[in-house]
Amino acid sequence: MSAESVLAVVTLLVLVPTCGIVLAVTPWIMSKGELFSVSVPAVAAGDPEARSLRRAYSMWILALTAVLTACIGYALVATDPNMAVLAACAATIVLVLASYLSMLHFRGKVRSLKLARGWKATSQEHAAMLGGADVPRPVSLRWELLNLLPIAASLLVALLGYNAAPDLIPVHQGFDGVVNGWAEKSVQTMLMPVIFQLAIAGTTAFCHAMILRSKRPVDPRLPASSAVAYGAYARAWSAWCVGMGVAINASVVALEASLVGWVSLGFAGAAITLATLAMLVPCIVLAVRYGQNGTRLLDRLPEGAALCADDDEHWRGGMFYANREDPAVVVPRRFGIGWTLNMGRPAGWLIVAAFLAICVACLVVAVQG
Repeated sequence: MSAESVLAVVTLLVLVPTCGIVLAVTPWIMSKGELFSVSVPAVAAGDPEARSLRRAYSMWILALTAVLTACIGYALVATDPNMAVLAACAATIVLVLASYLSMLHFRGKVRSLKLARGWKATSQEHAAMLGGADVPRPVSLRWELLNLLPIAASLLVALLGYNAAPDLIPVHQGFDGVVNGWAEKSVQTMLMPVIFQLAIAGTTAFCHAMILRSKRPVDPRLPASSAVAYGAYARAWSAWCVGMGVAINASVVALEASLVGWVSLGFAGAAITLATLAMLVPCIVLAVRYGQNGTRLLDRLPEGAALCADDDEHWRGGMFYANREDPAVVVPRRFGIGWTLNMGRPAGWLIVAAFLAICVACLVVAVQG
């Protein structure tokens, strides 16, 4: 088995465990005022029953992760690597769906606990930070222009190597290192890596813009501290968006080089895989270091017993936010790291429609290519 094949196998074996661990720790890195997407007072973080619910969720996800990883390993040993790829894809989907259904299950339990404990907001307190010169800001969207460097490099490789490229371009390789997919040399074929780079750059720029445009949550009890914590959190993730886009796009230059025959297709695949895996490391570190909205930076601050505000009614299924009265289109997620759209605003639906249209267009181009 080639070095590239070994890397692909290792990727298969770490994909589901990595995803499972991230999902398992999610309840522990959320804001103290949110438990399984339910508004609770910060003091609930230390409630014995609330902690037992978080432990139960984490143990269930880790157990399922272990079983699914074993299934992938069995498929890899007993069948063939191609079946293992399908098993890994199926296992990832099963794990994500199971985690969501589990979240809904424990969300129901938290709602019952909320009633039993009498956790009820007597008012709707909100706060905002005006000015805030000391509050960290996300990095500028202009940093996304760095993606133009690897895109230009791919175009240069295609231009310099087009004439010397073979008439049949290798586009797919099996785990045994043997090329089993070909495409006729054409401008469209040569530009496929560039199209992929543009898609990556567009995706990271969109995520970066979401961070810039997001509502900035401020805890009414600790307005200054929570604003600084969220600012540091948003800055770190915006920098990660830039780094991820540039790193992956730089690795795609190797794919362009493989099309003109300068490097092997296996080398290009290994470069892209390594770049992607490398960017997962800071992703996990940031999630654990900051928590959602920077909440882990506030762990040592006192916990309040009052529930300042309750907007559970606007979170459908614990994950989907819909509030027509909220002018923000992008808001922090209630369960998990990152941001989501306000589907109560027309702009939210327009963004979803545009994303689906782009996906369909890319799929059509890939099929025709």
